[in-house]
Amino acid sequence: MTAKQRIQDLIWRLLIVGCLAWPLNITVFGQTSPRGTFKIESETKPAPSPIEGTDVADFVVSTKDPKVREPLDDHPETTHVSYYISPDENWIFGNAHYGSRMAGGSLFKRRDGLKFKPVKDQGFEELTWHFFCQNEKLNEKDRQTGIIDFVAWSPDSARLLIDLRGGEFGGERERSVYKWYAYFNTKTETFELTPYLKRLNKGAWERYANFSDDNSAFGFVEEVIAEPRSELPPESESKKRYQKADQRLNELYQKVNTQGSEEAKANLGRDRKEWVRNREAGAKFYAESGPKTTAGQRYWFLMAERTEAQASAIEDFLKSLQSTDSQ
Repeated sequence: MTAKQRIQDLIWRLLIVGCLAWPLNITVFGQTSPRGTFKIESETKPAPSPIEGTDVADFVVSTKDPKVREPLDDHPETTHVSYYISPDENWIFGNAHYGSRMAGGSLFKRRDGLKFKPVKDQGFEELTWHFFCQNEKLNEKDRQTGIIDFVAWSPDSARLLIDLRGGEFGGERERSVYKWYAYFNTKTETFELTPYLKRLNKGAWERYANFSDDNSAFGFVEEVIAEPRSELPPESESKKRYQKADQRLNELYQKVNTQGSEEAKANLGRDRKEWVRNREAGAKFYAESGPKTTAGQRYWFLMAERTEAQASAIEDFLKSLQSTDSQ
């Protein structure tokens, strides 16, 4: 789980216990696209008979003209969906959490205007697990459960990085994986593995078998990135990006120390120390996963990418605190 996902989980737990209560039957404003041209809104609606309760409808809404809104997807109220928009705003990945040890996703491609449609006629989840089974030489019919996690978009929007957990092949929980990574290439619209991902995936089965609360980091590189298909920027450029992002991140942490509960501050403080260690380990791993001639480029590229992502996560956390204060 990435630092951003841990922070989102913290916010979600607060929602569950009522600290950030959102009443039903109102429009919930979701993520704004990277360039600020649209946002995703969700609203409840009466479920079709005979289903009781409510369904949730998700829309892509223009930030310039809110009257321009296109349906994206709908799902049961009990399914929590997080949307992740690509940097070029042409792709949306919806990460759906169905329940215990069950999570999947849908990938939408931009068509005309703000209209997004599923990228594949066959379900994205099925295609993902099919790719996994092909690579691991497994029978798809043996899979019982499974989790698909969003990890990152590459900066050039050419790759969506996801990871897989679980599987329970043959009904045996021990026959599961933990953090098996794959790319969806948006240029070819196919799944792929690179040397970096293949190296990350080594030991995915052992990671699950040895995972426990006391040994949660067994063979696990936590801070990873989605590699761009375009050429990496010069080392000096990435280093400057990192320094700027690190300064911004330190300023955001200072703001956290003036807001929120003592518990929230303590949780983020512990997360910060752990994240710094993980970021360094992830940068070294990425640097070692390619030619020595590009090691410096790779190291500082990951440092910049992950620091910017962490800063964005902390900003989201601060916004959630401000939203709570206004209620």
